[in-house]
Amino acid sequence: MSVFESRDYQAARERIKGNPIISMMAAGVVTVPLAELAHEDGTPRSGFMLQANRTFDDAEARNAGNPAYQPYPPGAHRHLGLIAEAVLAERAAMRAAVASAMAPPRTDPQSAGVTAIIERLRAGEPPLEIARQTGAIAGPGPGSLPPPGPAGSGGAASGEREEETTR
Repeated sequence: MSVFESRDYQAARERIKGNPIISMMAAGVVTVPLAELAHEDGTPRSGFMLQANRTFDDAEARNAGNPAYQPYPPGAHRHLGLIAEAVLAERAAMRAAVASAMAPPRTDPQSAGVTAIIERLRAGEPPLEIARQTGAIAGPGPGSLPPPGPAGSGGAASGEREEETTR
């Protein structure tokens, strides 16, 4: 089935991208199972849509006088599912980033393993330690550099600038 979107729909989707309220809302549901938020086809469940719209409107109202916040333009097109769809897209991006950086290769971003990693991060565990334990990275990692060679051995490792070593 193909879906056609109006220009207003597309403009609304672009307008909401990067909204800090959407990011905060996504962070709040990042560990909630996707099945509780969306149908199998990825469309938001009606209860989630209503809750997302209320939460967004409340947060916008609280930020009314904040000069650092760019509100959603009054009178601009905003379809019923826009906020929930934006939250789901941001949630998916967050989970994909965690899966890519901290989970074993080819881990599904919606997996329970990614949820567990996010919960460990929230608990304050060091990201590098988690990534090593999950098998996302191996070896000593950043901060563990090999000792420099003996003085006068040449090369940038001896402390000389690179261009001086190539003369």
